[in-house]
Amino acid sequence: MHRLLLSDRIFFVTVNLRRALVPLAASEFELVAAALNESRRKLGFLFLGYVLMPDHGHALIGPTFPLTISRVVQDVKWLVARSLNRLRQASGPVWQHQFWDRFVRHPREFRARLDYMHLNPVRKGLVKRPEEWRWSSYNNFALDKDQVARCPMQIDYVHLPESYRA
Repeated sequence: MHRLLLSDRIFFVTVNLRRALVPLAASEFELVAAALNESRRKLGFLFLGYVLMPDHGHALIGPTFPLTISRVVQDVKWLVARSLNRLRQASGPVWQHQFWDRFVRHPREFRARLDYMHLNPVRKGLVKRPEEWRWSSYNNFALDKDQVARCPMQIDYVHLPESYRA
């Protein structure tokens, strides 16, 4: 599959673990978060929302020119694979080769993607309410600053004007 070489857009991204791999344990989410934070520092993309699940992850990511979404995802997947293989004393691919992405076309779609991500752990029966799942950006949107500070990953906040069109 060929990807458009776009930057300066917000992308909704899905990555999946290889089917043969044991799903991520709760203790392994920390290394995924560390890899994402390392990639953000290195590449400088916007990180606008996320959910980490045992067998996949979703994120809203905004690469700025000349950075592309493919480069961001490649970097994060490589960093996670390196750390996870080291921890599990394994080798080889961790992620499915392909990833799914779609650029967000308007503020309503941005909100719908956030809601979808935040409700994912509820739909999968991992928690009863989205705020109970530590590994999503749901609590980054809380009004309580202490609650936001306890989030494992801080996100970038943006205001999408109604005129936003990808």
